[in-house]
Amino acid sequence: MIPTRKGFAFDDVLLVPKKTHVTSRTEVSIKSMLVRDITVNTPILSANTTWCTESAMAIAMAAAGGLGVIHRMCSISYQSDEIRKVKNSKIANTENALRDRNGRLLVAAAIGTNHDYAERSVSLVEAGADILVIDVAHGHSQQAIDVLRELKQRFPDIRFIAGNVATADATRELIEAGADAIKVGIGPGSVCTTRIVTGAGVPQVTAIHECATAARPYGIPTIADGGIKTWGDIAKAIAAGADTVMLGGMLAGTTESAASLVEKDGQKFKVSDGFSTLGMKHYREVKSNVQADKKKPDNYASEGIEMVTPYIGDVTPLIDEASAALRSALSYSGARNLSEFHSQAEFIEITPSGYQESKPHIYDRHFNTYQKSDYKDGIYRNIQ
Repeated sequence: MIPTRKGFAFDDVLLVPKKTHVTSRTEVSIKSMLVRDITVNTPILSANTTWCTESAMAIAMAAAGGLGVIHRMCSISYQSDEIRKVKNSKIANTENALRDRNGRLLVAAAIGTNHDYAERSVSLVEAGADILVIDVAHGHSQQAIDVLRELKQRFPDIRFIAGNVATADATRELIEAGADAIKVGIGPGSVCTTRIVTGAGVPQVTAIHECATAARPYGIPTIADGGIKTWGDIAKAIAAGADTVMLGGMLAGTTESAASLVEKDGQKFKVSDGFSTLGMKHYREVKSNVQADKKKPDNYASEGIEMVTPYIGDVTPLIDEASAALRSALSYSGARNLSEFHSQAEFIEITPSGYQESKPHIYDRHFNTYQKSDYKDGIYRNIQ
């Protein structure tokens, strides 16, 4: 079939500024629906990857008003213990913290759809998980739909996030199977190579818009998972229709991330083990058993890479900065809350020159040209 439509990624668009009556960011609310009947004060989740979310990250996220999703690439007992650590944690009574009816921090846990999903789900619910995330690379599969329907009947009081998907049809099928939220994103993640390896995916802005549009009549929220590189991308994701966003790579360098901390030449880094939701962890375990012939398992193609990220300190200031940026974005669209933002935001497609113009650049008087600049870590560095 010849392509008949265009897909947009975050770098393809900008938000058109609108008249605003907002005089201060404090007038803007970024509260949003997380699942069918749970609202978050900060619309940010930490990703369910081995290098991002264990108990330390989940505690910090809930304390900041967001949510952490404990990854599943570990034993059932280990994951359940991480849930207990979050539920038993004691933090100061911050106004923003996301808590359950008993005053404990909310936490989510990822599960798969293979052999141990039923046993894992029972253990996680007993440990206190508030939300279960059905975490598969291709959420629009009959297996994922069947598992969701089965678990929803077994645990009617638990909320389920299902994904990942990138189409309206997938969204509708998962909602009709019982999903309380839909996670959107096939291949845009910072260490994900799914689109390169398989050729499958939908550019993220388009995927968010189509999935959110399909979910809206059901009253079900969507979560934009992957592709976010800047705070502006969070605003674009929500403007496209998402209710919350999931961050992985942007949180990888923080103290609370589960990535390994290493030091080289006096600088600290966090090493993130690349893996796809198909199971890079599993691949490594299998690989250890075939070292002799150094062959990969015949039935596995890696869909992830490794990432080394500069250590940047605690995650809380980062979430605060992201929240402030989102409030500013709403004010540029004349919105005081996310509902108004959804209805008032307007996108404009930009050219490659428009994208280049959007980035910091330094005027070189000697050559009468603009030099490209790298502004990572908030520092301008000319690229020679």
